[in-house]
Amino acid sequence: MALQASGAISLSDLATEFGDTTPNSMSEFYAGGSLVGTHNASVPASGTISLTDFYSATAAIVLDITSSASEQNILTLATAAGYNAASDTTPIIVNIASGVTVSGSSTHALRTGALNADSDLTINISGSVDGYTGATGGINTSGSPGGDALYWETTTGGSGTYIVNVLSGANLRGGGGGGGGGGSGGVGYSTYDGKEGCIGTLIYGSNGASGSAGGFGSAGSAGSAGGSSVGAAPACVDAAASPQPGAAGGAAGFALRKNGRTVTLNNSGTVAGNAA
Repeated sequence: MALQASGAISLSDLATEFGDTTPNSMSEFYAGGSLVGTHNASVPASGTISLTDFYSATAAIVLDITSSASEQNILTLATAAGYNAASDTTPIIVNIASGVTVSGSSTHALRTGALNADSDLTINISGSVDGYTGATGGINTSGSPGGDALYWETTTGGSGTYIVNVLSGANLRGGGGGGGGGGSGGVGYSTYDGKEGCIGTLIYGSNGASGSAGGFGSAGSAGSAGGSSVGAAPACVDAAASPQPGAAGGAAGFALRKNGRTVTLNNSGTVAGNAA
């Protein structure tokens, strides 16, 4: 919680906000030190420092997403708020407001970016974070995977604590896989002649129908097989162009792809898709 914006402010207020133990002194609270992050622009890094420099200062960077948006990067948002991933270990809190959707279109809906591994990160979702639906495959081509909703890529080896809270009524949903393409139809000839073999016009079987895209957190369905051609005799079916089975549907995107990080997921809403 941020310090007050005006009025009386004390050294003990600073100690409570920034977690300092007694004895307290103003020299402990320079920006960029062990207690106060550089995101507090009014707090000096050296020289003269006073209590009023700490109006509205906070121990964490709080990022509020209050409008629907596509493909948000937490590192980008935090950097704009004064965070320096190379040296800053300030905790970061991301709040996605109710009624707001963060969606993907060609990549992850929400990604952490390479935040400092010693920065705690808490993401509170009251709205929705949704991966995109994979593309439907063409003939004999598998559907594309769905997009991930939340993708973790903080640097490794640090002491940061990572928490995702999906609150009541909120959604964290991987994108559905694209439908598989239909199989190609077989090819045959219209006439069979005992001397010349398969002759006449070519007859094409119908291509199979495409499969359906999966819903949030579900794989797409396979396409249907291609139809057979009709020839005068079995020998007139071209083995090199026999009907093909339908292609596989695309895999579902992850609700939360942790990429080996330890992330605690607390769910009081809806999580659709893998979270691993």
